[in-house]
Amino acid sequence: MDVFSKDKRSEVMAKIRGRGNRSTERRMAALLRAKRISGWQMHREDLPGTPDFYFPNLHLALFIDGCFWHQCPRCSKLPAQNAVFWAEKLSKNVRRDRRTRRALNRAGIRVWRLWEHDLERNTPRCETVVSRIASLVLSAKRSPCG
Repeated sequence: MDVFSKDKRSEVMAKIRGRGNRSTERRMAALLRAKRISGWQMHREDLPGTPDFYFPNLHLALFIDGCFWHQCPRCSKLPAQNAVFWAEKLSKNVRRDRRTRRALNRAGIRVWRLWEHDLERNTPRCETVVSRIASLVLSAKRSPCG
């Protein structure tokens, strides 16, 4: 059962914006800076899906997906109220993510997706991804072509 009335819930949900999950983006940016990883850009609007982070020299797009909005298999739970609406809306997000991945791959760009929960308290997954990016950046700098 929802703690808000139907009208209040509608008001609360209307204030949620579909862009700019800033806390996870700030967290990732801080992790990249802490490892002295450079060469990334945020929110490249000229690329399909507007990746949260883009590494042009690596042709790598990094997305940090909200567990609710992108239906994380571990965390996502559909709201009981208006379940049909939410199931449809969230499945559209997942389909759009697949289309974005395909479009970026066709453009020669690798796509990595992290879940919001991967950035909580330096999880092993987060550390692994940041370390892999650091290795890629380092090898690109050493490469005569990079």
